[in-house]
Amino acid sequence: MDAQPFIKEIGRGLEGARGLTYETATRMFDAMFGGGFADIELGAVLIALRMKGESLDEVRAGIDVLEPLLRRVPVDATRPAVSIPSYSGARHTANLVPLLACLLADAGVQVVVHGVTADPKRTTTAEIMQAMGLGPAGGIDRAEVAIARGDPAFVPVDALSSRLAALLELRWQLGVRNVGHTLAKLLNPTESPECLRVACFTHPKSAALQHAYFEQTGRPGMVLRGTEGEVVASTRRAAQSDWVHDGRTEVLVPATVGPAHEMPALPDAHDAPATARWIQSVLAGERPVPDPIEQQVGAVLQALGVRPALRDAVAA
Repeated sequence: MDAQPFIKEIGRGLEGARGLTYETATRMFDAMFGGGFADIELGAVLIALRMKGESLDEVRAGIDVLEPLLRRVPVDATRPAVSIPSYSGARHTANLVPLLACLLADAGVQVVVHGVTADPKRTTTAEIMQAMGLGPAGGIDRAEVAIARGDPAFVPVDALSSRLAALLELRWQLGVRNVGHTLAKLLNPTESPECLRVACFTHPKSAALQHAYFEQTGRPGMVLRGTEGEVVASTRRAAQSDWVHDGRTEVLVPATVGPAHEMPALPDAHDAPATARWIQSVLAGERPVPDPIEQQVGAVLQALGVRPALRDAVAA
């Protein structure tokens, strides 16, 4: 497919670029995920979108094209399920996504974590979960087994979609993230349409886009400011957690106002073994769950309709 018609719209510079209509964006993503662009065309499209910023119609089109191509994780439709994207990892502080995932799984929630397995500069969730003894990241069958035994499952992005994985890998050639990362944070990796998607942002424009996506599509989601690009609340202060459902936004956790709380005692190192040991000590009751993460867990359970009493009973 000729990429010029798309590039002429989205690549006119900061002032002249225009967002694509849903229909036009659908054709663009069909070509993008179907191998219809030459390498130079694909690079031009990705950089143009990066500079312009994705519109809601473009994101909706991208998700609608991508999701039917996914190899989804089977889950029990009668039980709550949550999607936790993990595509950033941690560089400056401990990556506590596995703690969030385990606390939710202990509450009886079917937890599917999906993302990259390795990053040369960051500690990934997959590495920490493997160090915790939750098994190496694997395919859909291994995820199904993990969920059946009550553990959170980690699914590598290439097990969900080799096409999306290839798009994300272009980050290392282009030097910047691309629209694939935006889509990955919003997709539903499970077979349940009621799966709650937890999404995070680092910039206000991304927050507005994520809220608008969930509001307009009616798909259940939670939105909060992430920690180093991950969907876990900062341990220093409560991040506002918004539950977007039925076309409206409900604040379940208000943001902390005023100075940040004293940083709890986190692992001295941020590598996978040290982080895994620290998380396991929390799960064993040897140290408390950081308050902001406890509040985030409570918000997710409220959105899923899981009563705290159930969580306590399962954890016991």
